[in-house]
Amino acid sequence: MAAALLLLQLLTLLTAVARGEDAEVLCADTACYTLHRAELGWNAAQERCQHDGGNLAPAGSRDEAERLERLLEASTATSAWIGLRLERGRCVQPQEPLRGFAWASSGEPGNYSAWLAEPHVTCLSTRCVALRPAGPHGPSGWVDRPCRAVMPAFLCKFSFRGMCGPLRLGGPGRVSYETPFRVRSPTLMAAPFGTLAEVVCEGAESPAFSVCKGQLEGDGFAWHPPGPLCPNTCAHRNGGCQQQCLEAPGQPSRCACQPGYVLGPDMTSCLPEDACHSNPCQGACRPLPGGFECVCEAGYILAPDGQHCVDVDECLEGPCRHECHNTAGSFFCSCQPGYQPAGPGGHDCRDEDECTRPDACPQLCLNIPGSFRCTCRAGYQQQPGSDACVDVDECLRDPCPGSCHNIPGSFKCICPPGFFLQEDGYSCLAEPTTGEQLAGTMGTTTILQTTSTTRTVGTPGPPAVPSGLTPPAPTVVGSEHSPEHGADGPRLLLYYILGSLVAILLLLAFALALVACRKRAARQEKQKAKSAADNYCWVPEQPESRSRAGSERR
Repeated sequence: MAAALLLLQLLTLLTAVARGEDAEVLCADTACYTLHRAELGWNAAQERCQHDGGNLAPAGSRDEAERLERLLEASTATSAWIGLRLERGRCVQPQEPLRGFAWASSGEPGNYSAWLAEPHVTCLSTRCVALRPAGPHGPSGWVDRPCRAVMPAFLCKFSFRGMCGPLRLGGPGRVSYETPFRVRSPTLMAAPFGTLAEVVCEGAESPAFSVCKGQLEGDGFAWHPPGPLCPNTCAHRNGGCQQQCLEAPGQPSRCACQPGYVLGPDMTSCLPEDACHSNPCQGACRPLPGGFECVCEAGYILAPDGQHCVDVDECLEGPCRHECHNTAGSFFCSCQPGYQPAGPGGHDCRDEDECTRPDACPQLCLNIPGSFRCTCRAGYQQQPGSDACVDVDECLRDPCPGSCHNIPGSFKCICPPGFFLQEDGYSCLAEPTTGEQLAGTMGTTTILQTTSTTRTVGTPGPPAVPSGLTPPAPTVVGSEHSPEHGADGPRLLLYYILGSLVAILLLLAFALALVACRKRAARQEKQKAKSAADNYCWVPEQPESRSRAGSERR
């Protein structure tokens, strides 16, 4: 019974007519919540709330969520929009309580959430949240829907600087409250600042009015005029009091309660005396024999005064691997760029392999902790200030003995005429040729061939002349695949040609010398073949007749 009366005091659900529509209103603390039956999308519902000075209702705590659930259950609506939305371009964050969604009222995100199912994962479309009441399908909670979807109802919240209690009438009559957000109600357990109360007293010719505006001590508000607005005596319906009606000369009647009861906020009803009746605690109040005890929600600790609650900074214990963000009553973890949440509750972080994305790098991708680095394939180099790869012109280093042809990512060597490329792709080898071909190539030298030689017995002769001359053994002009060796290729080719020319000239000189020696030896052989008489001198023969005549003269 006490719990029912306490609930009646704190939360009052009632139907009102505002601008021709049914609305249910609940005022508590410094805010009023309304439920409107109208089939609208999320944006249209938000515009309706803003038009009256509010926003679609948030549910930042369990107490606030219970108020919205009671409004929705009393309306028999199947679901209603609340002020939770994911903007286009923002992604769902599984590690956060609100999953990346934000309240339309732009308040603190908080750690309270009541998802019936994980929201649709997206970054490209807006998603909005509706409250679904408890029923056969399960408990009450949140579901995300496309913002263009139509819901049968929506919930608004209007915040004020303070509240006034129920207006005291005194005598018989009826009151109608008109709130600043233009909702009319026959009774309110708490009326927001600026509410106009219209009182029609029994037997009165015209209504009386009172406004919630006066500020009391402790930032409270009161009615002006305060009331009672309807004249009354205890003789008439006990002065409107539930238990006792007291009268004093020259003063209006007032209500009182019997021992064990206290006067309710309406100043007419009586409630069982309870130390937790007025809820002196910031959190929950637990009645105890002769007193009470304050209890705080999870994530809070009791302040030294024993009534208020202080937030616990869970981040001081280091529950997160990377970054910890303290929130009211809780906390959430986040990871540094290049990492993704992992582990229970998203407290751990694992490295994200960016190289799995097909567009990470133009050519090669190297994953490193928390990031990645782009590299290029062999034959390419990275363009300064960019990840783009440009082809390297290897021919600028002159790596080939002959000419060089650059191709994307590599190069190709082309050997001079008379040479062919070896399997290594760099070295050039001379093609096999005969002596006559070499002589024809030089254009200035004739290879001499000697078919036979004559040798005198006992006379030493020159060495035999080979039947033909062949060019020196082919010389390989090689090139290592490096700029230093590649630059020596043409020089080695020139050395090879000059060496071949010198060898041919030496062979020709040897042949000529051999021929001259043969001729000289032949002349010497002919001189030895002459007779011994050749060593004497012959006297010329004279006529015989002359000789005889001379002797006769003597």
